Amino acid sequence: MSLNKQMVLFIASMLLILLIGTFALNLSNTKHFLQEQLSSHAQDTATSLGLSLSSNADPDDISTMETMINAVFDRGYYSNITLTDMDGKILYERINPQQMEAVPAWFIESINLQTPTAEAIVQAGWIPIGMLNVTSHPGYAYTELWKAVINLSIWFAIAALLAVIVIVSALRIMLKPLKAMEQQAEAIVKKEYLLQDDLPNTTEFRQVVRAMNAMVQKMKDVFDRDAKTAAKLQKMAYQDSVTGLSNRRHFEMVVDTLLDIQEETTPGMITLVRVEGLKELNDQYGYLIGDHFMKQLADSLYSTLHTPYALLARLNGTEIVTINPGLEAQKLQPVLSQVSKAIPDALKSLNAGEAPTSVSIAYMDYQPGETRANLLSSLDYAIEQAREQGKNQTFYYSKQSDMEKQANIWSQLIRKAITEQRFVLYQQNTFTYQGEPQDKEVFIRLRDEDGVIHSAGYFMPAVEQSGKTAEIDKMVINLAFEHLQKHQPTQRLSINLTRSIVFNAELRNWLIRNLNTKDVRTSLAFELSEPLMIENPEVTSQFIKVLKTLGVAIGIDHFGSRFSNLGYLQGIKPDYVKLDSAFSKVIEQDEQTRQYVSSLCEMANSLDINVIALAVESQAQLDAFSELGVAMFQGYYYGAPTPLNEQTS
Repeated sequence: MSLNKQMVLFIASMLLILLIGTFALNLSNTKHFLQEQLSSHAQDTATSLGLSLSSNADPDDISTMETMINAVFDRGYYSNITLTDMDGKILYERINPQQMEAVPAWFIESINLQTPTAEAIVQAGWIPIGMLNVTSHPGYAYTELWKAVINLSIWFAIAALLAVIVIVSALRIMLKPLKAMEQQAEAIVKKEYLLQDDLPNTTEFRQVVRAMNAMVQKMKDVFDRDAKTAAKLQKMAYQDSVTGLSNRRHFEMVVDTLLDIQEETTPGMITLVRVEGLKELNDQYGYLIGDHFMKQLADSLYSTLHTPYALLARLNGTEIVTINPGLEAQKLQPVLSQVSKAIPDALKSLNAGEAPTSVSIAYMDYQPGETRANLLSSLDYAIEQAREQGKNQTFYYSKQSDMEKQANIWSQLIRKAITEQRFVLYQQNTFTYQGEPQDKEVFIRLRDEDGVIHSAGYFMPAVEQSGKTAEIDKMVINLAFEHLQKHQPTQRLSINLTRSIVFNAELRNWLIRNLNTKDVRTSLAFELSEPLMIENPEVTSQFIKVLKTLGVAIGIDHFGSRFSNLGYLQGIKPDYVKLDSAFSKVIEQDEQTRQYVSSLCEMANSLDINVIALAVESQAQLDAFSELGVAMFQGYYYGAPTPLNEQTS
């Protein structure tokens, strides 16, 4: 029983005892008063009537006495009036047989009023001739006493009800800080940091609230410190100190993931910007001016080319590379031309307008499946072509004809596959270190007319170009719903939500409606990539909260590879995070990456968030991640994705 209920019960009990005592005292006093009134009334009547009878001139005139007795008896409440002679013989008697119908019998029996008999001597002169006995009728007293009981009961009931209402309201106000402390304690269990700004007036409660606030603030400071440590380690390991862009190590990690055909990434554009004459600028104007120029160039590229999915990195002292998944050449060309034309003005702003410094910019398409070496080799060729064209020139190394032809083929294939419903779901389990299967992540696959299965990395660019992304996303979710309704899975299905669902209000509402009407919510988990969290944190956070209220598990994909404030984890509290697969390629050798991943695990574990390593392909990678605090693993080490409907468990 809660403290509030116990206190209400205790105070109500005390109040009830007080009311019962008051009620009993009032009833006793009223009874005593009426008892005295009955005795006094009988005695007064006997005395006055006796005197009246004594004044009768003829003692033998009984009829006159009867008349006088009747007159008194008829106007008062008397049980009986009896006139006897001196020998006790009854000369005349009146008895009132009236019953007290308005008063319950149990009340009469429980009260039991005593009705004493009063006596008076009737005389003729100085000679006694008889005895008059008068007994009051208790009916009036019982009636008055019963009315008093009813009125007292009503009053006490109203008083008790009002008192209970006042007590409950007062306790609710007084114990409000206690409820707030309860919520604060529950928040701590959930690894949430809730502070009470309004301190209670009660001294004891105020001291406890201050202590709770201090503890919560300390825990929040520890989490913030861990987040800052992780961000610091990330910058030390992967950020160029001059430009603030990624360094070469980070570029190589991420680009290998973007080119890995197994990661189902999309093609896009890669750009190389080379600064010509940077040494001369440093020699003539100093290294500080050279650093300022590189910073301005990096900021210009970042402001025009940065997206949550883009990567901008400084490869060496004179080269900056940008990768933009999903971007097309015709959209990139005017942006790069603007950057190159702004170089002379940038030098003038640094009072280095006479410096022989310029840029050469080359850009080209890339496709998943290419090697990093071939890609950089092609960029080197393209940058030489740009340099030969003169200062501040751009060059596009085009494979456009082949790509357009391929895109047209895939667009036709997509439209036909949607019509013929040739999309299927594949799944890949996550596992504990001991090899126990956990959740299943589902992937969309396309079966062509020859029965060949294609991964999303091949057909999703055509899907995006044909404007069918939302349709494919809905298809994935509907296929997952159908599977869950037909089978009784022991592991949750994890579905990766794209921006077409997350940032489209109509599609979000469609998903929520389906979740409300289908009994599959506890068997589902939805994953959002970390770039989506960076792109629009307000929309994604609100959407995640709605999904969590529906009982759906939430995961963050591609976690930790982007420069972002990791404190957002504390706000949304996902059930798990999946480390970016780029970490798997260097986790065994790169000590800075190991330190960074370890800090990520400590921060996530402090919030009871499971950490999953992706792209695990060897026992060495498994052991390396496990040593750093990773709890679950996913990758080809456990096998390639398999058709979802082949496994029903």
